[in-house]
Amino acid sequence: MQSYWQLAAGLGVALALSACASNTDAVLTTYDAQSQARIRLFGQNQKPTIMDVCQPSGKTQRINVGGSMGDAFSSFTRTASNHSLGIAPSETTRQLARQDGILSKALYREFAIPAGKPVNLRAAYVGLTTTYSTPAHIVTMREGSCRSASASFVPQAGHDYEVVSLQHGRQCGISVFDLTDAGQPVAVALEPLQKCR
Repeated sequence: MQSYWQLAAGLGVALALSACASNTDAVLTTYDAQSQARIRLFGQNQKPTIMDVCQPSGKTQRINVGGSMGDAFSSFTRTASNHSLGIAPSETTRQLARQDGILSKALYREFAIPAGKPVNLRAAYVGLTTTYSTPAHIVTMREGSCRSASASFVPQAGHDYEVVSLQHGRQCGISVFDLTDAGQPVAVALEPLQKCR
């Protein structure tokens, strides 16, 4: 009985900490189409998407969707929710539930970002390690992990973008689509990592 209460207390602490670790405070609720663009990032437990936004001051703001403790825990417990700033639905958002895993719910977040400043993106897949024990053997199985190369683009004012990460085995990639034309995706040319200035 004591171990039950220890487990319950541990889960309560984990839940409280996950609420503190959430990165939802980075979400802007206002959007100025004259000086900003909107961008949608996807993430889930084991599959974070990370965006470094160059601010007008020259500093960098890092946004992590799916990789924070709060996002990972809510994805794991299937309580994760999406946050929209009004970007038109895409085929990816309509089919989002297909990305769900057994203990990993996919989610997206939309952000208002400065136009005319570089945005650096990368995605990853964090493979699991599982150990099985028998009386005679211990077997450890490792999934392949990967991390995409960093890619960059400069958003245009009034445009809507969607970042899609791809993972196959130990290879990860990232693509960006402009959804400004009624949600019809147009691939955005990506550059190597750009420094903020």
